Amino acid sequence: MKIKSLLALFLSFFFTYAKAQTYAASNFTMVSHIDPEANPNPSGDKYSACWGWYQASLNKEYAIACSQSGTYWVDVTNPATPTVSAYRVGAHMGATWREVKTYQNYCYVASDDGGTNRFQIFDMQYLPDSVHKVYDSQAIFKRGHTLWVDGSRLYVSSVTYSNNTFSSLNVYSLANPANPTLIRRLDQDYAFINHAHDVYARNDTVYASCGYDGLYVFRLTPANTFTMISSLTSYPFSGYNHSSALTPNGQTLVFMDEVPASLPIKVANVSNLANIQVVATISQYSMTTPHNPFIVNDQYCFVSSYQDGLQLFDISNPNAPFLAGYFDTYPQAGGNNNTWPGGAAYEGQWGAYPFFPSKNIFALDQKNGIFMLSTHLYSNALPTPTVGFSAPTQLCAGAVVNFSNTTSGASTYTWTFAGGSPATSTLSNPTVTYNITGVFNVILSAGNGTTQATTTSTLSVKQVTATTSFTHATCFACNNASIKVLASGGTAPYTYTWLPSGGSGSIAANLFPGCYTVQVMDAEACSSSKTVCVSHTTGFESMLLSDSGFDVFPNPAVNVLTVTSSLQTFEYSLYSSTGQCIMKGTSLSGSQSLDVSGLSRGLYFLELQSEEVSLRKKVLLE
Repeated sequence: MKIKSLLALFLSFFFTYAKAQTYAASNFTMVSHIDPEANPNPSGDKYSACWGWYQASLNKEYAIACSQSGTYWVDVTNPATPTVSAYRVGAHMGATWREVKTYQNYCYVASDDGGTNRFQIFDMQYLPDSVHKVYDSQAIFKRGHTLWVDGSRLYVSSVTYSNNTFSSLNVYSLANPANPTLIRRLDQDYAFINHAHDVYARNDTVYASCGYDGLYVFRLTPANTFTMISSLTSYPFSGYNHSSALTPNGQTLVFMDEVPASLPIKVANVSNLANIQVVATISQYSMTTPHNPFIVNDQYCFVSSYQDGLQLFDISNPNAPFLAGYFDTYPQAGGNNNTWPGGAAYEGQWGAYPFFPSKNIFALDQKNGIFMLSTHLYSNALPTPTVGFSAPTQLCAGAVVNFSNTTSGASTYTWTFAGGSPATSTLSNPTVTYNITGVFNVILSAGNGTTQATTTSTLSVKQVTATTSFTHATCFACNNASIKVLASGGTAPYTYTWLPSGGSGSIAANLFPGCYTVQVMDAEACSSSKTVCVSHTTGFESMLLSDSGFDVFPNPAVNVLTVTSSLQTFEYSLYSSTGQCIMKGTSLSGSQSLDVSGLSRGLYFLELQSEEVSLRKKVLLE
């Protein structure tokens, strides 16, 4: 528990530190980064090889990182929050090489460093709580440079025994996973192979990268002996043949030469193993030094390339591979900052593991630690979103609609609202106003990064229109005025509400002179209102014709009503529509401003009189 608490502290510190870094990338996203190993080895490096393990019983994924001091098991089921589940100290501290592979729930760890060293086996079934060491001895072998597991066989390259004797390549049976047993040594059949640096085996075919001796292909026979199928010892940009990987269709082999630095990746046609042909070479930069390939399907090959981090190459056409994306875990140097220090060619990213069911990618950098990455180029296809939303199908002009998104399986939304404001939106639940009448489509397109779906709904926007006609009263105090309203638009039947009086029909009768407002509402609760003012006609219309010499403005008025006259002196009186005198006075300057800000809106009558002219004028206050 003390160890796990300490590791958690380191994890928190280095995760915070990582946030400040900038990593060059194309078509890759960094999901998280931690650096749990506190101390570097004498060469200044913390990590070497890595692998991954899927715990099917708990649906959990683990990144296994080899460090200079031991082995870390990191729970990356949620790649955004990696958690160190276990750590076991290695047989050799300060290691430069530590290698790891898994079989069932067993983890095999070897190191090729000198001094005290041993082969280790761990049982991982107890994760995420712990791992149990089940073997730590030199009895099987003391040192091994690389490991590979194919089926129930463990291949160990460049084996050193406890008595310091050497074997180029051994294959062990994992019938008892906690105690591998030797099946065959390559030097028993082909002693001229000085050593195998690494192997890629599938079924009974073994692709052996044998350093400066080149690439050899062997078959492990049913009698458990090696038979050589072919070799490739001369090819463009040859050097120290380091490692290889095969496409699932068995047609293309990608391999790389580690020494000297900056040799390009080789892509070979192996459809005829008797005649292996290198059909293309490629690198991200001319100075890039590829280290290890990891092929996930017939299209994509991930490559760990020291100072230039992780690349993704499209090898679907082996004759014309191209760089599809990259993530540089080593910003200290390399092509992304055009810095190539002579002594750092083999610093940076050592290996990667892109084989998790989630298709999240684990990359391990010698100095910078554990990176969890993702790329849309290689990801699980998500189910097509189920797209839907709820909203009314009938609207009134001016309505504000809150759309309720019922979509599942989506992360992005694109709305189109014909006739609405706004016309588009990327919100999950947008709010839209409809001021224009008509029939309009609402379109929602939802996506999740890999698939997209669209749905369309129709809504109808209606507006009620009120057209009025009226008859004036015959005198100031008469209640024989009437107003008629004709409703159109919307959905019948209509209802009518009159204020301050008028009943509930389409005709308001027995009205006194004044202003009346009618609200018309249809069956969908859409409404419209209109204000109509009626007056009286007796003697009034004739007097309106004799307003010579006076000007009244503005009309309608809001706060101030102004009267001007060519005459110096005139009297004024303002009456309500019911004949009540509101204000009166005499102007001696030929101009008078009346403060009407405190009066109710409606129809009023202004009476003006001088020695020569007498008139009444209709005034509307708003």
